[in-house]
Amino acid sequence: MYNKVVKIFFLKNKIVGVFLKCCFILLGFFYFFNIAYALETYTPLETIVIGEFIYNDDYTPTTDDCTISIYSPAGAPLVNEATMSDNATGWHYYSYATPATEGKYPTFITCGTLVGGDLLKLDKSFILKAPKSWTVTLSDFATTTVNTAYKARLQVLNYATVPTDADALPGVVITDPAGTPQVPAGVMTKDSNGTYSYSYSIPGNAIGGVWETEVSVIVDGETIKRNDFWNLSSSPADVQIIQITDKVIPTISASVRIDNMGTQGSDFYYVYCIVSSEANLCGGGDDIDSGSATAYINAGSFINLSLGLDGVLAPGTYWFKVKARALAETNWAASTEQFVAESQAGGGGGGGGGGGGGGGTVVPPPPAATCTKRADFNCDNKVNSIDFSILLYYWKSQPPFKNIYVDINEDSKVDSVDFSILLYEWGK
Repeated sequence: MYNKVVKIFFLKNKIVGVFLKCCFILLGFFYFFNIAYALETYTPLETIVIGEFIYNDDYTPTTDDCTISIYSPAGAPLVNEATMSDNATGWHYYSYATPATEGKYPTFITCGTLVGGDLLKLDKSFILKAPKSWTVTLSDFATTTVNTAYKARLQVLNYATVPTDADALPGVVITDPAGTPQVPAGVMTKDSNGTYSYSYSIPGNAIGGVWETEVSVIVDGETIKRNDFWNLSSSPADVQIIQITDKVIPTISASVRIDNMGTQGSDFYYVYCIVSSEANLCGGGDDIDSGSATAYINAGSFINLSLGLDGVLAPGTYWFKVKARALAETNWAASTEQFVAESQAGGGGGGGGGGGGGGGTVVPPPPAATCTKRADFNCDNKVNSIDFSILLYYWKSQPPFKNIYVDINEDSKVDSVDFSILLYEWGK
């Protein structure tokens, strides 16, 4: 807000100034004020107040009308002799919403008249200049699979959160988990002012894991970079509970199909459980019963499993849940089936045979031979999904362990440390 005080004396209806450049009536000739001051600088698109305190010769405030005129940097009139507001303190003011264009805006306050001999003009010119403040955001794509399209979206906003074009089209580099640029020099497409996009078709043989997209954009001469880390699933799973084949307690069995929807074969880790609430997830220690195992599935193929759990002791409504993922993936596929467990009446005990399909919950002790490879729990000189199943069987169990090799780091626990060692030895 302008707050320079300009004192004005009224002497016989003639204004005489006492500050800066002034003017006098001498021998009948008119000479008017031209008050000069340092130009104020404001931000475009903000509302400013332009004003002055006007006083009579006895220092009492005057409320006589004053007008204001504002011109664009090109000289076009924006406000033409608009009457200013005033109050009893002598403050004459005008509220103005500034435009977006930068530059100097010539502005003048006029009080009195030339004919009346009391003309006063005050130069209240100001400058509009936008601050160098930009917000650049890149979309977060999260997760996708092979044979789909990855899409990135970039937006550039100025200080007033208005989408604003960059100096040039942003550049894109997309790198796979192995560090190889799959898109070394991509260029985004302009969708609208300040908004750009890029689409990349992910091939079927793409490497699964965490990919990185780096976008470089030049705004007002400054290079700004933004990154998006996203996960590519090369062996996505699909899980279906085909049928609850045995509903007679205590053993409940289900026929399950797990598909490898990707283009690479992989070991798949699957978990299954029976819960008493649909909202309950497998794990957490509150399952009625649960199990887990691994199985290798070729690319584009599937396996059929008969999974059985024998912890259901009372008839009632339950949910059978199965989830699966490739070992190298983080995303689970899941399926849930509601069923009503029945009592022994009706001779359904034969359903217990389904329990053998539990896969991995009953693990024999290792052979008598001495295992020579670390993480080779069954002493077959390979570290693979069979060893992983054995590790899961002893997971979080209490020593002593029937299989002495599962506690790899010999800390009397079978936990994530042993799992990490197994992964390190995998395939060796």
